[in-house]
Amino acid sequence: MSRIQLYMYFCILLSSCHSADQEIDATNDLNRYSMRGWNILSSHRENGLRTLDTAAAYGVNYIELSHYQLCHYLKDLRKKENRQTVNFFTEEAHRRGIEAVYLWDHAFYEMAYYPDDFKVKTADSEDQGARQEKLNLDDPAFWQWVYEDYDSLLALAPSIDGITLTFIETGSYVVHQHSAKLKTGGEKIAALVDSLANYFIDRKGLQLTIRTFIYNQFEKQEIIDALKLIQRKDIRVMIKMVPHDWFLTYPYQDFIDEVPFPVIIEYDGGMEYSGENIVANSFVAYFTEAFLHYHQFDNVVGYCVRTDRFEETAATGTPGEANLYALSALARDQSLNWEQITVDFITKNYGQASVPLLKPAFDSAFSVVMAAMYTLGLHTANHSRLNFHRNTIYHTHTTGEWHATDDQQIYIAHGVGKSFHNYKDVLNALAFPTYKTDVTGLSRDIPWVVDSAWLEPGEAISWEFLTDILTEKEYAVNLAERNLDLASKAIPLISDSLNASVLFHTFNRTVLFAKERKAVAQAVYGYRLWSKGEEYRTSKLQQLIWQGLNQADSLITTMEQYPVPTPLGQWRWHRDREAFDVYYEAITKTGWQAFGLDGVVVPSMERD
Repeated sequence: MSRIQLYMYFCILLSSCHSADQEIDATNDLNRYSMRGWNILSSHRENGLRTLDTAAAYGVNYIELSHYQLCHYLKDLRKKENRQTVNFFTEEAHRRGIEAVYLWDHAFYEMAYYPDDFKVKTADSEDQGARQEKLNLDDPAFWQWVYEDYDSLLALAPSIDGITLTFIETGSYVVHQHSAKLKTGGEKIAALVDSLANYFIDRKGLQLTIRTFIYNQFEKQEIIDALKLIQRKDIRVMIKMVPHDWFLTYPYQDFIDEVPFPVIIEYDGGMEYSGENIVANSFVAYFTEAFLHYHQFDNVVGYCVRTDRFEETAATGTPGEANLYALSALARDQSLNWEQITVDFITKNYGQASVPLLKPAFDSAFSVVMAAMYTLGLHTANHSRLNFHRNTIYHTHTTGEWHATDDQQIYIAHGVGKSFHNYKDVLNALAFPTYKTDVTGLSRDIPWVVDSAWLEPGEAISWEFLTDILTEKEYAVNLAERNLDLASKAIPLISDSLNASVLFHTFNRTVLFAKERKAVAQAVYGYRLWSKGEEYRTSKLQQLIWQGLNQADSLITTMEQYPVPTPLGQWRWHRDREAFDVYYEAITKTGWQAFGLDGVVVPSMERD
């Protein structure tokens, strides 16, 4: 059963109601959930202080400071701005009674960071020749240099309490480094963790969490084996709620009970792939279902949730704060259900009188994003940016990647009401032809799809698929417009003018976003159909394409000229024109050669 189906069943089955306190009492005995963390990624101080205030009110007991604006690597502390902001947030967190502040680190850094004395030239036999210059893990002087380097870095942030260490997705992945003693990747990972645990815990008195995730199914066993080889038992392991990245269609991690350490589940309240809280991202049922799923594993001792996605974005103060509230409430009382949590959150922030209007809008935010940002279950965006042609959509981030080969049917509601096969139907139709013949890209992450011969060469879009796509996008538009109407009616009932304003503009931006994604999908996939040959080049299709182009152009102009400043994050929603202009140029002038649609040009036509 797909995650979307599970989500829908969950919404139906949870019917018992329990009352959650208006604020989470930080002094409560929270039993096993000793690690209740929020993660701040942005250096924006006003947002950071508001996030810390809210965290303290919700019973959060530790904060992580991470990523490039704060501390992605401990070496980022050498940058004055990073160091000052990290120390500022550390002091402010402690001042609010939050027990611990953790900084992120990734080991190892890029190869150029380390002195040449600690590198060896290796034969191509190691790691299939992936790297010829490697760090020498067998050299005690290398490790001593690492410790002394950390001494200088930690002196720049003297008040922190812990380290969250990632050993994959690093500048120099430890499994690729040289060792005559450590024969496997798992042994190298374990040696790295044990060595740095000895340093951070024993020498520096810091707590240590190691953070791991996997890019594909083939890496999972190596990670499990590595974890079992680690000798230190006084560490915790943080694992993402879903494999690889934050896609709403991905299943839960299936190896939690094999981890021989206390586990922290990492959640994304910053909504990196779902709109960054610039649009309505109140997914309370989704987060509640996940929390209760992981609650069944005795070794799960906490959670850590991201609260922003860089710069000016923040979940706090937006409808997406409901997700953070839900996790905090559930850590205290697992008998709570998502509907009552939503009611309590709306009551607390917008007033009891607004509940009948706002609850349906909050509840359906998930469906709007699924129908607008996903296309027939496939995430068709670059993070949250407009980008239907990003190749990873069709290789690395496919919906079916983490499901069994015989569990690839997905049901799409959203007015469509059909079941599709993730690959034989959806990917086959939506993928640009060149991506379906990119054997290197496909074989890296989903070789079994290639082996199954599920993808046909050439353009496979059809009128039926185009109709289903537009039906789904129109569903998102209609639902977003209904939610904006509900929010608008609630505005006079909300006493806090700032909350009311943010609420209105969040739902208003959601409407523009949904309309834009429909219009661009109409142009892009319509043009894909046009490219199939003369028999498809009808006046009806030509009109549909131009209508999409014209509407998207107008909507993006409205977004660019939006009267209220929109938070800047990784997704600059007002800069969607950058991708749109590429599409417009290709469709109306040059053809789309880069995507295997050589020389296909829509004839000139007066703009509507």
